Amino acid sequence: MRRNIMFQSLKKLFVAFFIFILILVNSATGQCTQNEMHTGGSVVSTDELGNAKISESQSILLNPIEVKRDDGSIVQYYLHLKNPKSHTRTLLVILQGSDCNSIRKIKAIPRLRKVYLDADLLTVEKYGITEALSYSDEVERKDCPEVYLLHDHPEQRASDLDKVICTLRKNYHYSKIIVMGGSEGAIVANIITAQADYIDATVVFGSGGRFFLDDLLYSMKFSGLSKEELNRNIEGFKQFAEHILSHEPFELSMSNHGYLWWRKMLSLDQEELLAKIETPVLILQGEEDQSVSPTKATEMVKSLQAKGKTNIDYYLYPAYNHSLNLSSDDNSFERVIEDIKNWLSNKVL
Repeated sequence: MRRNIMFQSLKKLFVAFFIFILILVNSATGQCTQNEMHTGGSVVSTDELGNAKISESQSILLNPIEVKRDDGSIVQYYLHLKNPKSHTRTLLVILQGSDCNSIRKIKAIPRLRKVYLDADLLTVEKYGITEALSYSDEVERKDCPEVYLLHDHPEQRASDLDKVICTLRKNYHYSKIIVMGGSEGAIVANIITAQADYIDATVVFGSGGRFFLDDLLYSMKFSGLSKEELNRNIEGFKQFAEHILSHEPFELSMSNHGYLWWRKMLSLDQEELLAKIETPVLILQGEEDQSVSPTKATEMVKSLQAKGKTNIDYYLYPAYNHSLNLSSDDNSFERVIEDIKNWLSNKVL
């Protein structure tokens, strides 16, 4: 029986927060057991070294490639080679945010890709989503796949990335892997980097502070509600969060997410994740972010640096929003691109 936990006005508060722009890079440690990579139902042939043979008639760039999860379901991903007939030694992985859309429909990918044009680019679909799903920025879209609502959450995405990167490391022998992402994509980036020992650099933005609940409550302040209504909605969401954390799974769909997603996000300690990472991390935060708290993000970074985490750099951008102006018509995001490029050049390239 579907539980309608929140009233309609509260759902609207999450629109800005859950239309995340992106994204991230990832790699994995699992054991690869097969050389086959399936594209659109067909198998990409490999040579004796396990490298995919790319021909002009069989493009690995345009067709989804498939690997199987342990439960038998399919992970679809796209590998964009800098040179269609070979591959570079560096892999850049860009992950979308928390929206219910195909990675192929995210228009910001080419802009983000500029941080390192000489790398091959990996993008991965979420559980149950394919390119056939039309694009929508609705927070409560009615055609969001049921299988996605049941299985999608940051840890699942990190597991899928592990599976994909394992295959690519075996077949292409990448020597450098860079992870980049924003919003939920940043969370996934931190999870996989904390688990893996082969990621060379991680770039995240709009990821917020230590706890997801703090960021959600912060975002409610920009809802335009009266003080009385706002306080009532804040208390309502706190009760919702407590219910999620204290009850067994139940059928739920809110803001294009199911029970597992809410449970995992509300249980996450991002500072704990970052404390486990030893490789270079760049955290970028806009001061005008209305989706996550810049104050909480700054507090978290200061806490980590006070504990000796010298591998973490933090850039705070005045007058920049949640996506660091990625979707703005002006060229202000180009400054962010240049900052990331310079940081990567100094740290890993």
